[in-house]
Amino acid sequence: MSFIKSRKHAAVPTPFTASSQIAGAALLSLTLPMGAWAQAASNAPNATDPADKALPVVRTKATAAATLENEFKAESVSSPKFVKPLLDTPQTITVINRELIQQQGTASLSEALRNTPGITFTLGENGNTNTGDSVFMRGFDASASIFIDGIRDLGGITRDTFNTEAVEVVKGPSGADNGRGSPNGFINMVSKRAQLRDFAEGSAQVASGSRVRLTADLNKKLDLGLPGAAFRLNVFSDRGNVNGRDVLERNRWGVAPTLTLGLGTATRATLSYLHVDSEAIPDGGIPGVGMMGFTNWEVYKTLAGATARPTVGGAAVTGMKPVDLSNYYGSKNDFDNTQADMLTVLLEHDFAPGTSLRNISRFGRTQQDMNLTGTVISGTAGASSIIGDPTKPETWTVSRSRQGRDQRNQILANQTSLNSAFTLAGIKNNISTGLELTLEKQNTAGFTAGTPASDRANLYAPDANAKFAPLNRNGSSTDGETTTAAAFLFDTLDLSDQWQLSTGLRVERFRTEYTSIPTPATPPVAATAFASSDTLVSGKLGLLFKPTADGSIYLSYATSQKPPGSDNFSLSSATPNATTGAVNINAPNLKPQEGTNVELGAKWDLFDKQMLVTAALFQSENKNELARADSATGEVTQYGKKTVKGLELAAAGAVTSNLQLQAGLVLLDSTVNEAVTVVPGSVDTQTGAELLYTPKLSFTSWINYKVPEGALQGLSFGAGARYTDSQTTQINNGAAPVVGIDGIPSYWVFDAMAAYEINKNVGLQINVSNLADKFYVASVNSGRNRFTLGAPRSLSLSVNLKY
Repeated sequence: MSFIKSRKHAAVPTPFTASSQIAGAALLSLTLPMGAWAQAASNAPNATDPADKALPVVRTKATAAATLENEFKAESVSSPKFVKPLLDTPQTITVINRELIQQQGTASLSEALRNTPGITFTLGENGNTNTGDSVFMRGFDASASIFIDGIRDLGGITRDTFNTEAVEVVKGPSGADNGRGSPNGFINMVSKRAQLRDFAEGSAQVASGSRVRLTADLNKKLDLGLPGAAFRLNVFSDRGNVNGRDVLERNRWGVAPTLTLGLGTATRATLSYLHVDSEAIPDGGIPGVGMMGFTNWEVYKTLAGATARPTVGGAAVTGMKPVDLSNYYGSKNDFDNTQADMLTVLLEHDFAPGTSLRNISRFGRTQQDMNLTGTVISGTAGASSIIGDPTKPETWTVSRSRQGRDQRNQILANQTSLNSAFTLAGIKNNISTGLELTLEKQNTAGFTAGTPASDRANLYAPDANAKFAPLNRNGSSTDGETTTAAAFLFDTLDLSDQWQLSTGLRVERFRTEYTSIPTPATPPVAATAFASSDTLVSGKLGLLFKPTADGSIYLSYATSQKPPGSDNFSLSSATPNATTGAVNINAPNLKPQEGTNVELGAKWDLFDKQMLVTAALFQSENKNELARADSATGEVTQYGKKTVKGLELAAAGAVTSNLQLQAGLVLLDSTVNEAVTVVPGSVDTQTGAELLYTPKLSFTSWINYKVPEGALQGLSFGAGARYTDSQTTQINNGAAPVVGIDGIPSYWVFDAMAAYEINKNVGLQINVSNLADKFYVASVNSGRNRFTLGAPRSLSLSVNLKY
């Protein structure tokens, strides 16, 4: 069944369309009168008491110091499966609250994730380049482990934070929590919900790169003749160029209305909808020529009438200079258009204090239409090499490839959970149990993407106005579908005042079906279809000791499984490679990859429960990553193992009544324990190597200081520092040279903020990102020949309104 009609590619010459302009105008019209709306509500004859009219409070407040606002410390996470406060949860969890997001001027999930260490980003291939949140965490890919309100979110999209109350980063295997996944954890975005008070907030921001961002957050208590009715509306528009880059543009807008009935009663119902529309000129990356080990590529000269492309003098060209970092190597007509829609119904009922039933249903869909142009550089003679006169760099040209994507994702999910606290045999139990049903689909159309000589670009002076070979659909397509039914049970037993035992178990039955339809040909080529099904059992176990009421020490163990086709709904043939015997890991007859994590940690509330500090030693392991077939018997054996050991430290909360802090540090030691089986007589280049995109040390911090009462009351300052150690871009134990960019160098980035509340309704905020204008590489493609640039210094000025 088709829910969305394909967009005509020829009709999208530029990302600036009438729809986004209308959306921006509508958003501005909502922002301007919101103060009057909120003021009218507060002056109405039936206005509620002042407590109900106050702005929504999402900060935690310490029991011992009720007047102290704690903007960074979270007491718990949103999922009902976590039945204890963070202090008493035997797992590493970072919560990035809305206040921190606002202080930093954060607009996307990727930007918010800078506040937790151990996370890096990747630049994909085959149309995956720069089209969404591509996240590595603790050494493993976490791009398929992003959730919104506990339900998996699909599609290669950039997720905006305009409707986000908090971002929760849960580290360690999440098999018991969410089902299939890697041993690194998951990321959950918590949506804003309606509240029983009238308020209005908005922000208008101008920033480097001619960027303009408008947001509005409106909440109103309704008189519908039903108790506890409230409506909340969040809208935004974000338009502008990419600072420091030519041609690139990113423009998006969105709306998120929420209606809740029964707030403050035992039975509550919430209906919410989210729509985000994004139109951009995508970035295919910058050639890495002349930097980071990319200095000794051969340059080949085209000789008229020659049958080969010989090297000049048979020698490699060295000392190649880097390209201008502002260069754009695509076409001005490239585009990346995505739409995301999500409809959610949440029903909750409290049977008694400590016992509640919750059901959440969601239908979500994303669609992406994209044309992307990127450079292709090879170190050997051929069409993809650098061509030109070795003595005249201004003549050097590189090949450009065009990639197309037309992808549709949709998800239909239902989760039912029952939470209850009771005493059995003198032991208090805190349980969460329930059922989950999920249907996920993905359809992708194929394109013909050539690399004709006419598409070549001058290496140092590319032309975005050049004519390109057309990019057309070729009639091929793939369809993937995964159906899941799962049951789960979590129980935390209070064995005594000092000892707790936490358990979790999830059993799920899944089935993945995959069909690949080839390009029409003569004679016709038959479609291929594969299916895989299995029952997965995942669990977690934690023992926690509380030496004091403010501290805990714990030991935990957790597992996860990732069956074939988990990340991309794609299955493949089980036919082994004729030379090596290797079998594709997505073959349907293979066992799931298995992940485990052992963690020893401690958590403590300091400064009169104002700050939570945590420390954890952990070891994560993933196995069954590879498979090979015996050359004689054909029997398939799975092997391949990777290990990540580490130490993570974190702190979040208030140091004093005026000073807030959020910081984290992680040390990682990653190893490939079992690598690809090599052909007899060849060298193993992988066993013992480090994992990709896994820095040994990373650190992040943000502090905020509010000037106390006095002449400068209302003034606040914020500052942040981030460090990421060097990263390898190729799994290589040193037995062979690294081809292309040999790694991502380490870097420090510093940010700063100053804000001033003019009065209770209006405030000004200035943010400076990358204060020292540090050059750094944000990500590298898997071919190791191009990269995306870390954001250069940028300045933004915001006017914040609240009523």
